[in-house]
Amino acid sequence: MDNAFQVPTPFEYTAILLWALSGAIVGWRKGFDVIGVFVIAFMSAFGGGLLRDGLFLQRLPVVLTNPSYMVLLVVAVLSVMIVGNRIQRDRTLPKVVSVIDALGVPMFIVIGAELARGRALELPAIVLVATVSGVGGGLMRDMLAGDIPELLRPGQYNTLLVVLAAVIYMKLAYSTDTDRLLAAWVTIFAFFVARLLTIHFNWRSRPLHDFHAGQMVRGWASWLPGIRGGKEE
Repeated sequence: MDNAFQVPTPFEYTAILLWALSGAIVGWRKGFDVIGVFVIAFMSAFGGGLLRDGLFLQRLPVVLTNPSYMVLLVVAVLSVMIVGNRIQRDRTLPKVVSVIDALGVPMFIVIGAELARGRALELPAIVLVATVSGVGGGLMRDMLAGDIPELLRPGQYNTLLVVLAAVIYMKLAYSTDTDRLLAAWVTIFAFFVARLLTIHFNWRSRPLHDFHAGQMVRGWASWLPGIRGGKEE
């Protein structure tokens, strides 16, 4: 199959709506007015695409090509306004937003990878563009909301999973005989399952200052035959 993988339109609309909802939820809980909530929802849904298209691929951002996207943003903001009081009381919302992202991120990874490959970029550049496409919306949302972006702080390996998903998709789609549509769905499913596992078991990275070279060397040495605690017996 020579043509680029095309995400089914209903799935694309659903993913954009969910991402816009996650941004609107963050804006509502931060106490923003209607314009602020709309802006946060917009950047959550399209921040990655704007960075990908404008900064790396230098093409017309997709958000400007379809007026239906703005309708989805309005629906997201209105929905959050209707159930706003419940949002303030719901303590499970952070996990709900994470699940929403787990569904939407891999789709944008695949789109970014295909667009980058269409520009005849090499694999490292394709992975970079796909990663930006996947995490850019969350990055812009966090920055506008006044939070430290999840991309920069210790967390549940979200960005690492994005990079791995981009590599897996490219290897499946272009280094094997796997159909690109199947490769895309395998990547989406694998990312979703892996993300849910990190959420459920709370697998997290650690701050860099928690690592000490001496302790790491002694830890590795303790696994060597005939060595205990970094010293030979």
